[in-house]
Amino acid sequence: MTLTRENQIELFGAPTIRCEYYPVLLPDPETLKEIEFLNRILIKDFGLKQSQFTKMPHISIDGITCPENDEKVMNDIKTFLSTQCHLNVEFSEVGYFPGRGGITLKLGIQYPKPVLDFNSLFMTAVGGKITKLNLHLTLARYVNRELFDALQNPEVVYPQSCVCSSVAVLKKRIGEKGAYVNIGVVEFGL
Repeated sequence: MTLTRENQIELFGAPTIRCEYYPVLLPDPETLKEIEFLNRILIKDFGLKQSQFTKMPHISIDGITCPENDEKVMNDIKTFLSTQCHLNVEFSEVGYFPGRGGITLKLGIQYPKPVLDFNSLFMTAVGGKITKLNLHLTLARYVNRELFDALQNPEVVYPQSCVCSSVAVLKKRIGEKGAYVNIGVVEFGL
């Protein structure tokens, strides 16, 4: 670093680093086992690759954009979740989102209102943004459309429901390339 830049930082401080924090709902261990079993069938019978599957199955909700402060964000999330009890989620049919590298397989949410209400309370409590969510559980990415058609086979068993009683908090600096980093898991309190 140049002397001028060091002097400017001493005088004015370093620029604030802004981050995106995303708490995501995690399915219960039983549902994770069902997803793992489904993934093995999709590899064996349909030729999907392990790299196409979601590394951490979750239901995305809204997030928080703010100056980087992991401790404050985690404490705010813990405070809110300490007053919450688990969410029961029922899945609808398997669907997809189109994408450049192929489609994204997902399970829709059958009755989204309780999750949307939870999201609204959560984001209000932690100073997050509230958007129009298309609630879903991502199963796999970069899948070809023909495979999706084959997966409409009634013999393929998809999870029907799950219980979400924890969130993983994902983080990425704004403008940073690459994946989000999991900075912790927080359990619901009730």
